[in-house]
Amino acid sequence: MPKEELTKKWQEIGKIWLNEGLEGIDFGKGKQYIFLPSQKKFINAKNYHCLYYGGFGSGKTLGLIIKMILCCLCFPGNRVLLGRQYLSDIDKILLPDLFELLPVSYYNYRVKDGIIRFFNNSEIILFGLDALQAGPEAEIKKAQQKIKGLNLGQYFIDQLEEIEYEVFDMLNTRLRRTNVPFAQGNMTCNPANFWAYHYFIENQIFTNLGWMPSDKKKDACLVQASMLENKDNLREDYIEKQMEGHSEDWIKRYVLGEWSKDILVSETVFDKSYIQKWELLSRGPAKIEERCKIWEEYNPIYKYQMGIDPSEGNIDPSSVSVAHNNGKLVASYNNFATIPELADVTRFLYQKYGHPLIIPEVNGPGFALLENIKNLKIYLRTIFDHQTKRETKKLGWKTLHSTKPILIADFKSKINNIEIYDKDTIEEFKTFVWSDEARQKGAGAERGFHDDRVISTLLAFYGLKIEKKDTDIAHKEAIRKKLESLKGRLIQSPI
Repeated sequence: MPKEELTKKWQEIGKIWLNEGLEGIDFGKGKQYIFLPSQKKFINAKNYHCLYYGGFGSGKTLGLIIKMILCCLCFPGNRVLLGRQYLSDIDKILLPDLFELLPVSYYNYRVKDGIIRFFNNSEIILFGLDALQAGPEAEIKKAQQKIKGLNLGQYFIDQLEEIEYEVFDMLNTRLRRTNVPFAQGNMTCNPANFWAYHYFIENQIFTNLGWMPSDKKKDACLVQASMLENKDNLREDYIEKQMEGHSEDWIKRYVLGEWSKDILVSETVFDKSYIQKWELLSRGPAKIEERCKIWEEYNPIYKYQMGIDPSEGNIDPSSVSVAHNNGKLVASYNNFATIPELADVTRFLYQKYGHPLIIPEVNGPGFALLENIKNLKIYLRTIFDHQTKRETKKLGWKTLHSTKPILIADFKSKINNIEIYDKDTIEEFKTFVWSDEARQKGAGAERGFHDDRVISTLLAFYGLKIEKKDTDIAHKEAIRKKLESLKGRLIQSPI
């Protein structure tokens, strides 16, 4: 079909979309996509902001991509932005779905420029939004200038929880294109602890005093999606696996997609009573080896596990924690180390504690660490590919908004049977708080503090089945000893 006829055909579909709404769509490859109820509400909404949130595998991303394509095909000469935290994720996760929907004749993908151009002169600009919120200041300013030069009809952000509020606010200023019937920001997210809860759910605005109530209702469409709604497009055992071993709160959040106030608490993540117990049990290490603190030697009757929070050694220190299934943190390392130095420490502790399972965080420098220790026994995470409906295994722990609560919940489930002796680690637990900053993925250290010891400790205990024991006995004994040590220092009142 000639370009002119194809353009007119899609303009006619656009009129129906604007006036009546769509139930489904066929983009020209002979496959009709019938929208799920939540997809239909999201795709047909014309509000200034549309936020599509919900459980895993609920069809959010497909709904986002379909709406983006409609905005390009139905409105000739439109220009939209497709953003995610990293440009590489757009290429690996979003574009395969987009290209599966469209005939090849519809578009030209200029890979180097990061632009998809359609037959009707509409364009999709691919943008890694991390460039606007992380890295050297000069690079951030360069990315900001690039954004400021855009004249957009709509923007589309997948996984908004990874994006800072300031980036979202900046993109809204780019919605100034006049040749499209509506300007709009479209976003998907998981029900996470981040700024969008304040902005969209509680209708607050950001001021120099923080988040404050607003008396003006936002022009926003909020759509909740459940995994169960999309069950016909998922593997039979997928939903069952998401239910197994998870708490009711976890199921409500990541299966049913509920987004409630109880996940947005501005306080320490772990109950202070446990931290106080650890303070009473705290003591110095039995010895220092290879710059590692050692509280207990290896004992073959226990099962050991090692957690690693790696860093490049210039901003944050790297941390390694070793725990065993009697609930004790028996060794730790924390230092500003290069990746090769961290790998040497890892190998030392791996040999010392009988080749335990290693769970390294693989965000950023973690990938470089994996290259140095890939011959050791490393944790494998399971990833479900919704496109191929297959599960794959990858090395290491990937910290996301969706996985950090899982790590925290696992530790909380056994915290009553855990003993920590390291004073520095205990201090970090005191300043580990719930947070709505995107970079902290729901929880992290208070400003000016570190959380590397906390993360490596959580990883060391992740999935480790702790033998039942009465920690209150150890706690009471610690209190008794503490009181005895104070007796000689008590001073009688002169009265």
